[in-house]
Amino acid sequence: MKIILLILLLLPFSVFCQGEANYWFFGENAGVNFNTSPPTAITNGQLETNEGCSSISDENGNLLFYTDGRTIWNRNHQVMSNANYFGGTGLLGDPSSTSSGLIVPHPTDSNIYYVFTVDEPHHDNASSYPNQGPGTFNGQYSDLPGSGVPQDDDGYNNGLNYSVVDMTLDNGLGNVIPSEKNVHLITYDPSDSEEIKYKCSEKITAVKGSDCNSIWVLTHFIDKFYAFQIDNAGVNLAPVISQTGPIIPVSSYRRGAIGYMKISPNGKKLIIAHNCKSYNPASSFDPQDGGVYLYDFDDSTGQVSNNLPLVENVTPYGVEFSEETKKAYATATQGDTSFLYQWDLEATDIPASISSINGLSDNTATALQLAPNGKIYKSVISTSKLGVINNPELDADQVNYSESISNGGIYLQGRTAIFGLPPFIQSIFSSRINIIDENAENMMTKLDLCEDESFTLAYTQNLNSNNTYTWYKNGDIINGENTEQLTIATNPSNNFPLSDTYKLSIDLNDGSCPLIGIANVTFHPKPQPLDISLTQCSYFDNNTSIFNLQEAKTAITSATNSTIEFYETLSEAENSIDPIENEENFQNTENPQTIIARVNSEYCFSYAQVELNVSQNSNLAAIDLTECPTNENGFENFNLNEVKNELLSINSNFVISFYENEEDAILENNEINNITSFQNTNAFQQTIFARVDNDNLCEEVVAINLLVLNSIPIENEEEVIYCLENLPEPITLESGIPNNQQNNYTYYWEPSQEISESIETNDIVTHKVTVTNKISGCSKTKTINIIASNKAKFDVDIDGISNTNTVTIHLKEESLGDYVYSVDNQFSTYQEENIFQNLKPGTHIIYVKDLLGCGISSKEFDVLEIMKFFTPNQDGINDTWHLLGRNNENMKNAEIFIFNRFGKLITSLSPNGKGWDGTFNGKQMPANDYWYSLKLNNGKTYKGNFTLKR
Repeated sequence: MKIILLILLLLPFSVFCQGEANYWFFGENAGVNFNTSPPTAITNGQLETNEGCSSISDENGNLLFYTDGRTIWNRNHQVMSNANYFGGTGLLGDPSSTSSGLIVPHPTDSNIYYVFTVDEPHHDNASSYPNQGPGTFNGQYSDLPGSGVPQDDDGYNNGLNYSVVDMTLDNGLGNVIPSEKNVHLITYDPSDSEEIKYKCSEKITAVKGSDCNSIWVLTHFIDKFYAFQIDNAGVNLAPVISQTGPIIPVSSYRRGAIGYMKISPNGKKLIIAHNCKSYNPASSFDPQDGGVYLYDFDDSTGQVSNNLPLVENVTPYGVEFSEETKKAYATATQGDTSFLYQWDLEATDIPASISSINGLSDNTATALQLAPNGKIYKSVISTSKLGVINNPELDADQVNYSESISNGGIYLQGRTAIFGLPPFIQSIFSSRINIIDENAENMMTKLDLCEDESFTLAYTQNLNSNNTYTWYKNGDIINGENTEQLTIATNPSNNFPLSDTYKLSIDLNDGSCPLIGIANVTFHPKPQPLDISLTQCSYFDNNTSIFNLQEAKTAITSATNSTIEFYETLSEAENSIDPIENEENFQNTENPQTIIARVNSEYCFSYAQVELNVSQNSNLAAIDLTECPTNENGFENFNLNEVKNELLSINSNFVISFYENEEDAILENNEINNITSFQNTNAFQQTIFARVDNDNLCEEVVAINLLVLNSIPIENEEEVIYCLENLPEPITLESGIPNNQQNNYTYYWEPSQEISESIETNDIVTHKVTVTNKISGCSKTKTINIIASNKAKFDVDIDGISNTNTVTIHLKEESLGDYVYSVDNQFSTYQEENIFQNLKPGTHIIYVKDLLGCGISSKEFDVLEIMKFFTPNQDGINDTWHLLGRNNENMKNAEIFIFNRFGKLITSLSPNGKGWDGTFNGKQMPANDYWYSLKLNNGKTYKGNFTLKR
């Protein structure tokens, strides 16, 4: 009984050995989920930090909360109200502290967690102590220009503190207990005026105690390690102090405080990175005098001892152990080169075993963190990836470090890694065992089974005769089960789903803590499908048809979370090979044929039989459906109700549906919906199909021939010209039907109401003739527009005195046609414009032609021209001044007067006379310009000048 009580006492802490490290949040909204294999990126994290961060999950790998050391976010990524830095309720860590936060579970209360925070010990805050910093002239931090309080820092060096999160608060989302928040832990000499200004370094780590019921939380300051024990009573405020070199003086802070510290998973070793020893805060020079140091750790007493320098005169940052504590690792820089070091902890001379691992792409030392899958990951600064040491237990040349996603690196889906990664209690990675699949890369705690399945939980490693195996179900010991394996099953009479938690505790009986394996098992109900039958019309009039198997799915099962696959044989279904791929168009091979439906739920499956039957056609004849043409393209709208009514007249119980092809009709795909106005898609002739169902079974697939009848061979419209000169003579109007087809049609004329193929009329209106096919009854109407026209009646307006000698034709109102014009040649080219220019003086004929064919009208006219000069020298050329083109009708009684330049009348001329000879009263007039005045019969007057030349 005493032994049982001891085991039960260990269980609450032992639970903390499984999936607690499965969620990581770090960098700029970056995160990784180790519940998947391979691990996958998380993109909805709210944390933004350069360095410090921490996260915690439950034993099954379900996220609980995470922090940057100032603010805590719950599993829904909401800020806890009592841990909101910018809301005034924050914790005392710092995102620029190496290990700003570390989350530690209460050893015996699964609802309580401690959030340890360690601040960045900044020299600008120390210079203001005890007042709020930064102690600079501009209130900004000297190493981060533009940053101050509160964004970058709260202005104080807060040292090491812890706060308590109770997961029962906020409806199970957890919150900080206000009375147990920011509890200060002393890691310095309060009487030392310099130590109190800084209080602590940026380092923190934790490991399970040797009694398996306690946890050690360690930090470092100057040359002392401070180990605080957490047990059933909570945090012991009195630390175990170990003083050992090297000394990192506060004068080197803040840089001297930087660097990770880790205890090995087995609790026996401690490794620490001191960034530097002698940094001058007033200078940006990196002294490169830091180092990595290895110590022994006593997980019984909390003591640290045996300082062993591993590498010095470098600038280190990240450190880590392999899961089996065989190897130690550190990142460091020296000059502009970064290094990833490995040491063999089993070597006789550990410092001499140092090796440098190749493959780093950056020149910055960043965090290293052991993961649940046993690999060690490295932050690749300012990128969206984590590098990975794939085989950390092997020697350096075999560890296979890679930053490639295809070789184990993790792509962060656009989120950014910076310096830090979240630390965890190191013993998580040694006491956990996988009893579901001990060879799996990631820890597995969740197992889903079907109601009729059995499964063997086991852990066969570390087998020896001294081991004690204890199995638990839902917290109770399973009597009689004391081996390394347990076969589980359930009673089919149970109600499903049914969940049980199984645990295996392995006591190695060597003084170490038990190994704990957990399996959260859920037995799920199997699907309950129904055997069904499908009946389909025959295809191509034989025993085969096309079946849409997807239509059977809802009949097989109504479960919305099920998927169904079809197989031709039970053997194929049982082995999940060769499923029927084209479920929508499966053709049977025999009649009837039975196929197998495999019904899959999320975790289980069952089988159902599907019988496929092909019904024989009742040989309903194909149906022709005709439509008269309304255009010439061969496409018309058909009313399929005519076919439907014809089929229903055979059997009123028929259910009729229409499809464009036979396969669709059989499969009931793509049904035609607009049956009252379906337009054929093939011109003039197309076959569609009517599916005839009777009592929910396919009775027949009937071919429907859609026929667009031939168009009546007449035009839609015609124009006929009627020349009014022929009135009242009639003209003949014809329908346009070819002579050899005229007897196939009837005719009806409007408005005359005649019924012959042609009519004679002098009625100048629009006539229509409707032509009807005597057999089909299709009709077509032709419109004949009679256009009245005539020869042109016009006047001619002549302007021969101007420089352009212009003639304009003016049509009279009674001219109805469309006319063109020509001068002097009725057979030459005509023009549409009614104006002619630059005509020579003399007699011309204007021709006006009707484009509609009613003839040509003509009229004669004369063009005058004023002489610009004359030379009365009796040479027979221009001896007198007179008008050119004088036969113009307007010239018969014209008055012509000539004046000298002083306005004196020299003479008057007759239009038909010889003209002026350049004399006045018998005397020759001198060469000069003279003026004329011309008044025509129509009243127009023209004035101008001309020149007499001698």
